[in-house]
Amino acid sequence: MTVTTSNARHVLFRLAEPARLPDALLGTLRDEVVLAGWMRASGILQDVRVRALGGAAVRAIAGSVQVVALEGSIGLSQGDVTCGLRAVLARETDTGLETIAGEIVEARVVALEVFVTAFDDVTATRQAGVAGVWLLDPSASPAAASPSPAASPSPAASPPAPAASPAPAPSEPKPAAPKPSPTFSAPGGMPARPVRPKVEEDEEQVYPDAGDVVEHFAFGRCEVVKSDGDRLHLRLGKDGRIKEIALEMLKVTPLPPVEGATGNHFKLDRKL
Repeated sequence: MTVTTSNARHVLFRLAEPARLPDALLGTLRDEVVLAGWMRASGILQDVRVRALGGAAVRAIAGSVQVVALEGSIGLSQGDVTCGLRAVLARETDTGLETIAGEIVEARVVALEVFVTAFDDVTATRQAGVAGVWLLDPSASPAAASPSPAASPSPAASPPAPAASPAPAPSEPKPAAPKPSPTFSAPGGMPARPVRPKVEEDEEQVYPDAGDVVEHFAFGRCEVVKSDGDRLHLRLGKDGRIKEIALEMLKVTPLPPVEGATGNHFKLDRKL
């Protein structure tokens, strides 16, 4: 499995108490619309539950541990974002320094710095692989093969050959077409990362503003608290929490006004 991407962005953020893994991490990946990529992190966790390679039992580690290394692939599973949490942990005990390695099942965050590389021109899927470790899925169907060149006409049907002409100057060979990836693929080829189209001066483009109502693909109906044209601060209708999202990776569609609301009404979908 080999894939080369030409469109990547980096997301750097910090998780703090009372955040929990993996929910807080996956929530940020959904907000930033990261569908494929790689995550690395380090920091301090508490009350960690970790599963060793090939083991069905989950070990509970009480107290605080230092995250020496935490990383994993990011991809889709059953239509939602998932992320690997393979970690090396360390703590001081009565017998000296102890190191623990495995897949984090759950943990409470004290402080965690996270660095994500998002591949916006591909989409990846993940599934349980060898010994129960989740890996990028190698079974995704590759892009359709290009059609074979048409057969040349038979000599009997061919017209007489024209008089010989001077041989053309040799040209440089064309570079070989990139090999389709069996893991990262899309029908008809994956388009480049979406770019908001330029708007002519006499054409008015409407985006959500403070006081408007939006229907978010993941959060449902929300109220826009703040907007700067590139990012929105949404108050979730379910629990009143405030979420910050980027408009760059979202498709904005105007909707009919909501009864009883004074602002505009929009639908926010993934822009793939």
